[in-house]
This record gives sequence, C-alpha cells and structure tokens, in this order.
Amino acid sequence: MHASLASGQIDICLIHEVSFNLHGPHGVLSHLKYLIETKGSAVICVAEGARQNFIQKTNAKDASGNIVFGDFGVHIQQEVGGCILTNFMWSSSLHDS
Repeated sequence: MHASLASGQIDICLIHEVSFNLHGPHGVLSHLKYLIETKGSAVICVAEGARQNFIQKTNAKDASGNIVFGDFGVHIQQEVGGCILTNFMWSSSLHDS
C-alpha cells in the first residue's frame, strides 16, 4: 500500500486490511466509473489477500506452510469487464435515441 501511495500512479489500492464494497454508490466500481469518465483511465492495485470472501478457498499452503490466497485480481477483472460493458451499452443506447 505504501508503495502504491508513494508512486502517485495508482488510483485505487485494494488491500485485505481494509474492507471495501465493489458495488453501490460508494463502491469500487462506482469510483472506477467516475475516474474513467473524468481522467479517461484508472490504475487498480490489488494486494495479495484482498477480499478473500469473494474467492473459493483452496486450503492450499506454500512450501513454508503459509496460506495460498485465491486470486481476487481475476474476480475484479470480471466485475470491471461486466461493469464497463453494461455502462457502454447503457450510454450507447442513450446516444441512439
């Protein structure tokens, strides 16, 4: 998180120590939409272990016996893709009328 903040390049940093919502008026996807509309792009940093309650647990451990976390990055990628597609279709239909 500190490296993300220090870089000045990260718009959204998701870490497991801070709870967040993907959906809703104060959710990550809403903020992402705002960033894309105002800046034209956004960079999301997802830390290992972020939002594991969205991911199927594997109970896997690495060679040192540490828990291997699921890949939340894949989950958020699918959510963002769906959000962008929905918003694109919604905004396109407004321009067609």
